[in-house]
Amino acid sequence: MEVFIRGISPTTNTHLLKLELASILHASPFTGLGSDPMNFEVYLFPRRNRSLFLNGVLTLPTADIGKEFLRLYGPGSQKHLTIGVSSVGFQMSRREPRADVLERIRREPFEDPRIAQARERDAQKLRALDAKVQAVQFGWECRDHVYSIEWEKCCSGSLTFDEERREFRIKVPPSTIGDTRIIAIRAAQIGWVSAAVHQGSKTPVIFFSLSYPPSFETESSVDDLFSAIASISGRPPNPPLRRKWSAFDETHEPVAPYVSLALRLEMSSLADLDAFREQAQAAHVRPDNSAYHVERRGLFAEPLREECALWAMRLPWTVAFQVEALLRSWLVDFKEMLDLTRPIEAVLRSKGRDYTAALLREYITRAKTLFWYGEDGAEDVRGPPTDMYSGDVIKLFDTVAADFVYQPLNTALHTKDATAPFHCLRVTVTPTTMILEGPFQERSNRVMRQYYNSQDSFLRVCFQDENRLQLRFDREVDARDFVNRRIKSLLLNGIEFPGVRFSFLAYSQSALREHAVWFVKPFRHVDEQGYTSLIDAAVIIESLGCFKNLSWDPTLIRCPARYGARISQAFTATDSSVTVEAGAIISGSDIKDASGRMFTDGVGTISPELAQDVWHALQEYRQRPRRDRTYPRAYQVRFQGSKGMLSVDYTLPGRTVVLRPSMTKFESPDSNTMDIARAFDKPAPYYLNRPLIMLLEGLGVPYEVFQKLQDDAVRSAKTSVESLEASARLLERYGMGGAFRLTSTMLGLHKLGVGPLKKDIFWRQMMDFAINHVLRELKHRARIPVPDSWTLVGVADVHGYLEEGEIFACIDVPNGDGLTYLEGRTVISRSPTIHPGDVQVARAIGHPPQDSPFAKESLRNTVVFSTKGTRPLPICLGGGDLDGDEYNVSTMPELIPDPTRIHPPASYEAAQRKLVDHDSTMDDVAEFVAEYITSDTVGIIAITWLILADQSTRGILDDDCLKLAALHSDAVDYPKSGRPVPIQQIPRLKMKSKPDWNAPETLKGEQEGYYESVRAIGKLYRSIELPAVRTVDRAARYQRRHMRADGEGEAALRRIIGQFHTKWSPQDDEVYVAVADRVADFIDPDRYDENAVKAIWELYKMYVSRMRAICADHSLSTSRSTMLAEEEAIVGTIVEKCTQHRKRKDLMAQLKEQTVMLVSDIRKELESKEDVPQEKTLSLFWMAYKIAAMEHKFFGGRSFGWLALAGLFDTIKDIEAEKKVTSRR
Repeated sequence: MEVFIRGISPTTNTHLLKLELASILHASPFTGLGSDPMNFEVYLFPRRNRSLFLNGVLTLPTADIGKEFLRLYGPGSQKHLTIGVSSVGFQMSRREPRADVLERIRREPFEDPRIAQARERDAQKLRALDAKVQAVQFGWECRDHVYSIEWEKCCSGSLTFDEERREFRIKVPPSTIGDTRIIAIRAAQIGWVSAAVHQGSKTPVIFFSLSYPPSFETESSVDDLFSAIASISGRPPNPPLRRKWSAFDETHEPVAPYVSLALRLEMSSLADLDAFREQAQAAHVRPDNSAYHVERRGLFAEPLREECALWAMRLPWTVAFQVEALLRSWLVDFKEMLDLTRPIEAVLRSKGRDYTAALLREYITRAKTLFWYGEDGAEDVRGPPTDMYSGDVIKLFDTVAADFVYQPLNTALHTKDATAPFHCLRVTVTPTTMILEGPFQERSNRVMRQYYNSQDSFLRVCFQDENRLQLRFDREVDARDFVNRRIKSLLLNGIEFPGVRFSFLAYSQSALREHAVWFVKPFRHVDEQGYTSLIDAAVIIESLGCFKNLSWDPTLIRCPARYGARISQAFTATDSSVTVEAGAIISGSDIKDASGRMFTDGVGTISPELAQDVWHALQEYRQRPRRDRTYPRAYQVRFQGSKGMLSVDYTLPGRTVVLRPSMTKFESPDSNTMDIARAFDKPAPYYLNRPLIMLLEGLGVPYEVFQKLQDDAVRSAKTSVESLEASARLLERYGMGGAFRLTSTMLGLHKLGVGPLKKDIFWRQMMDFAINHVLRELKHRARIPVPDSWTLVGVADVHGYLEEGEIFACIDVPNGDGLTYLEGRTVISRSPTIHPGDVQVARAIGHPPQDSPFAKESLRNTVVFSTKGTRPLPICLGGGDLDGDEYNVSTMPELIPDPTRIHPPASYEAAQRKLVDHDSTMDDVAEFVAEYITSDTVGIIAITWLILADQSTRGILDDDCLKLAALHSDAVDYPKSGRPVPIQQIPRLKMKSKPDWNAPETLKGEQEGYYESVRAIGKLYRSIELPAVRTVDRAARYQRRHMRADGEGEAALRRIIGQFHTKWSPQDDEVYVAVADRVADFIDPDRYDENAVKAIWELYKMYVSRMRAICADHSLSTSRSTMLAEEEAIVGTIVEKCTQHRKRKDLMAQLKEQTVMLVSDIRKELESKEDVPQEKTLSLFWMAYKIAAMEHKFFGGRSFGWLALAGLFDTIKDIEAEKKVTSRR
């Protein structure tokens, strides 16, 4: 309710009036209305017409409270409120209260006006602090503790602190007419900072050592003038757009990629240091009082840069790539790089290109651990790096070269091995620099398999912010202007390195969402007939197929986004499987409803024989082919110009495939190899998430249902350390430790009678990380497992057996007790859920009758949709189709909404395509990619919907939520339609404060701007307390202290051979003793082959080297001194907090991919060939495990031990299986 206030003294401000009203509203008779003090809002109208008094409004949370207040203080009442000499009057307002104000005071707790007023005073005082800057200097922190000034700008600038943004801003105005230059530094990116007087010059100096480069911006003084004129004329001023840049100015640009981490400011006086210390206190940053010695060494001078570039041009590209990676890694300066030229060239002459490139990559990894950790693994590297490595770069190179174990890259994609990885070079383009990494092993695709001998001619280029998160821009920054200058120019003109130029090629749809694309340089290719041709981006695109004059999609070639999307099919990560003869391909018809909507949108069929051939082809080259009792009934494929699903049709003869028109995207008849994006060989578990919980709660599912499911998940996680079996099941349930086969290994130990390894620090820390991962996913994503519920790929009932509203689902869980059939009312949905109708209820038919087609073919691990009715059910579920979409299905009664609460599904028109007036070129596609980076609003729409549903009393039925659902549909189509959703169309939040569950996980303690959500996701969020993960700090400290020193390899090998000779055995290690007893059933555990020990030692050294690189490359932290702990890598999680969940998810996926490749390579070396007895393999794994046990104190030793244990248990299973087969003969 809104109450009008009159007669307020002009000396009364909002805080004073609110304080007086609080003395009334927080006393009887209002105190009995709730446990917390009632919140209310006061607003004073601007004073007009020379009135002696002010007027305003009081907004109260309910009409009942308003009526009671007016009864006591309104017209005709006995009570009065006097402030100063003025008697304040109250009466019913003629206006309805503002909805946003009403929502806010109902959601947010009351804040004492005195606290708010004090905060405003502090903020005003902080804004007034202005430290004067005389010179801005960027330079290099040398390892002999000298700061080398490499660039300088004398100026009359200022240093301020923006408390709301937690950002230091250095502003340098133009000397005449021009733009003001800005250097913006977030408090979180400061590694260490000092404020001191330089002893030599007696100059007050502020020094910033940063984790990543600052933001460089300009703002126009002309814009400020226009804004001032607009405000005088009464027009609302447009906020001046700032422009973002890659360097401070054009003179800084050549060195900015290399020297933007160390910033030195010369100040005007000691008072400026005092002002900065006050700013730093507000930023929770503690300035040191030390100052570097300063020199001007010219480490990045133009002659040195040119000399390095000329030298790199003469190198083979793969070596030049690693040289450039080293230069851009902030590890060495150009003088040091030139010092390394001779030893690098010597290795290149003697060992060749590939060896030298691999050695340089190892050198970069070792340099990181030494230069950033220090020689003694110093725990605290904040402050001037007095403990950092001070040795010679050439000496380090010689040491690394002496210890280096070279493993040639497996580039044999031309062999029958369809799963051979692609070795990918990566370039990350940030606003100031480019970061070069790799090669990383990745799953291949159609194009990479075709040009397997030229893998180094391709680059995966990703556009990210300086902190390696997705690019984000303030509303006041002209994002499109910056993207056009920094990113679009590269897409259109290419990326140049010394002696080589890469051009934009294409992208996959998943990569586009990460703002990543492929680039390629011209190369010569010899085809299967022996003909040599020059290949470049244009040739590759032309070879993919025909995209124009398509009868089913005539405008495709005129829509750059759609053209790029069709090209992207060839760049989807796939495995090559089998060749299909042209005569075995049948063109089918789509099944449609009366309105022309397709029941078979994106799905064809495959004969049982061909489906089995595909599976056998995929299994043939697995390291350990699974002993599956059956084969998948559904595959997601890329074949010729088609994409989508193929489900088994038992009526198809021979090796036959049926493609429907809805699958065909372009013409590519010359490609007859079927590429498999995914084989659905097992069901995926069902996890709730925040949007789905919000929808289900809005449809009447009680909060207590979700809380019980979450409580069960928390209990399961916390009790997982009570036995190895429980630990194994937790890892299996959440997909952790798969690369090292931790689940089967722990189960193997459990069967040997080994209990929880509570004395094993490595195991405890490993499980701490796993439990933290589970609890973090529950708290920050509400990723709650639902028992006996599944996520299944959708296919169509091509036999027409199911009636409208019916589904069929057969579940075949690996190692399960048989088939499970869903039966009865089933809640079904598909992520993302955003419209009230995105959750529907279908009827699962259960066990198939004998006369049904499902009795002949169960289509296990799929959900089969009916092809009858007025509208296909997948379309009703957030616009789904059957080209690989997965659907959540559950028969849990508590999760199924009442039929009266189910809403009709949304119905949206397809987004209109953005067309050009000519046939699209790859330049047009490049223009689209640049636009996409600034215009992709899917994430913004989704989170805005979730917050609005929380803020509104109408929840998911709020008009703005329904509008967002429609906008979300268009935004999802944007990558194919090319028509973005303008950000201006997205409804604003109802209040500035956001629900507490939306606070980033990086936030420490209670922060203003968040209210306690009353929705289910808010209660679930607050019910989980994440334990302080001190384990990761402890693991990191241990890891730093136990990095094996370079040059110790030979001595360690002699020690290990000596221990083998003396029959070394750690009797206090219960795992070792139990495993030794088990191994003794098959081989003599004391026997060893010295040559085998030496070979395994070399393999172990190579493993440690690659594991160290993986840990260095996959840290989320922006601190340069951070690596993942070995325990994080083996589990497959990243403990570091992050503001962008998707970044962690993507990095964890890459981490798992790299560890899978590493473990696979090691096991290939240890596992016997077909003609070698399995006992020989067991002996090798046992020796590997013994070496790991001897090395358990050093980095890599413990994870290598788990790798060896997994191989050991698998080999024992193989031996026992062989014995069973032999005994039956």
